[in-house]
Amino acid sequence: MLFFTHILLGFTLFLFTKDLFSGGSQIVFCILLLFGSILPDIDSEESKIHRWSGIFGKIVTFFSKHRGFFHAMFIYVVIAGVISYFINSYYGLALLFGYFTHIIGDGMTLDGVAPLYPFSKSRIHGPVRVGGFVEMVVAAILILLILWKFFGKYVMLK
Repeated sequence: MLFFTHILLGFTLFLFTKDLFSGGSQIVFCILLLFGSILPDIDSEESKIHRWSGIFGKIVTFFSKHRGFFHAMFIYVVIAGVISYFINSYYGLALLFGYFTHIIGDGMTLDGVAPLYPFSKSRIHGPVRVGGFVEMVVAAILILLILWKFFGKYVMLK
């Protein structure tokens, strides 16, 4: 999926779950969730997060192929565990939520993902072409859900 769709997936999840958990700032939670929703693409030279990360992104792409290690659950469980241990489990959960939205999004694409890599190379994939019509429909639906969450209480249906 494209950057924008990953951000929309993450923000939609935030809006629909923000009141279910507590333990810190919802703004920080949202930022970490959105960061987690784009972080796996640091292994792609074409991604925004890769370009923003400078030398770190170059090191990542030297050692990892796209949708490989950085799209695997293992690394995010470790990072979330470190955040949980040293900072706050609420924020560790935010990063994991973001990661899961990314994997769900990429799991709908033709290329798919191997979330249990390197332990298993089995991939989950779907029919969606990255940047194609179906992805644009998904993005439009997410935008409508976000708008409904913000403005739905003001709309009276008879």
